[in-house]
Amino acid sequence: MSIQQSAIQRLQDELAQWSDTQFGQHRPATRPIRHLRKEVDELLKAPDDASEYADCLLLLLDAYRMSGGSADDLVNKAFDKLAINKTRQWGEPDEHGVVEHVRSE
Repeated sequence: MSIQQSAIQRLQDELAQWSDTQFGQHRPATRPIRHLRKEVDELLKAPDDASEYADCLLLLLDAYRMSGGSADDLVNKAFDKLAINKTRQWGEPDEHGVVEHVRSE
């Protein structure tokens, strides 16, 4: 029986091959994270542009891989975090519409 690789893991693996060839191996994860900041700014200017979301996803996956994590692991951690968020109390939106959970003191 063969185990089929998830699509997101396949994406991260293919990205890793390209990224390491293009930019070199053994780079710190902070490089794609800093690049991600720039891409988020671009996304804010074009929130209907799917390619900007894709840029952010690629950089996030690459940074997480460089930190030693797999895409599948990140998805599982996201499900865990969603479960936590579902139990939290949420405040009112700020002037930008951002809503954060209520922090206990």
